[in-house]
Amino acid sequence: MRFSHRAAILAVITCSISHPAFALHRTPMRALDGYRCMALDAPERVMMDFRHPVPLQSEPRDDAPSIAPALAVLPIATDAPSTNGYVRSMTLALRPGWVSTRWLKPYDAVHPGMTCTPYVMNDGKLGFVFGRATQ
Repeated sequence: MRFSHRAAILAVITCSISHPAFALHRTPMRALDGYRCMALDAPERVMMDFRHPVPLQSEPRDDAPSIAPALAVLPIATDAPSTNGYVRSMTLALRPGWVSTRWLKPYDAVHPGMTCTPYVMNDGKLGFVFGRATQ
């Protein structure tokens, strides 16, 4: 009888930990003011080169250290001008960085009829809200 109590307790703990209701559900908390969505639009050979992804760099210059691979959809600062062909962006952890304008296009030019808004999510990280453009 003692073994079955332990097994039952272990089963309850295992089920409660693995149940999806206990997983953190990411929700948008507030729009990221001063940023708009842009999309990477590079040739396939560039996008598929996993050994040399388009970088998000620590400074707006070609030889600056890479802090992370650039996301396919990026928040781009609307209040900061381009510097040396780079624009201000950020990582998923909201860490600032710079990405080359070489492969960037407005989000709606790459995804016609769709909208994108950068958000801070309930976990304190970067997220996006996507939708359809109204006509």
